[in-house]
Amino acid sequence: MATTLQAPVRERVTQWWQLRSAGERRSLAFAAVAAIAALAWLALWQPLVADVEHTTRQLASQRATLAEARRQADDIASLERSTTAPPPRDARADLGALLTRRGLKPTAIDRLDNDRVRLTFDAIGFDALAAFIDSVQREAGLRAVDLTSTARVESGQVRAELTLAP
Repeated sequence: MATTLQAPVRERVTQWWQLRSAGERRSLAFAAVAAIAALAWLALWQPLVADVEHTTRQLASQRATLAEARRQADDIASLERSTTAPPPRDARADLGALLTRRGLKPTAIDRLDNDRVRLTFDAIGFDALAAFIDSVQREAGLRAVDLTSTARVESGQVRAELTLAP
């Protein structure tokens, strides 16, 4: 059925075209070419140019970001090369000074090995023990790796065994 309709349409268009003069045919052909060129310019060329401009701006931004990242990597590498190791600290001396400043007197200080130290307090306030652990970590660079505390009869007092390590 589609083929029967196409033949009369084609015949009518062909007949219409042949009824036009040569000048009209040239004008219509020029108008058709101009319309196709305008549509191609709008549908293809404009989006292409816009994408190229957007990509160019994006590339410039990404190059700047890459340059900044490389600069930061170089800064990190130079800091790593220039950083010197801190001098070794005597944790036992720092611990002794801290105990003196805090006015604490442990009943025993035992060195378990080269790094670990065990303190025993027969009676210490729980709040004072918590503050001592915090200050030992901040000031002496030692942290509590083991803590055993037992409540005493006196309110707020505990017996504590505390193992410290770097």
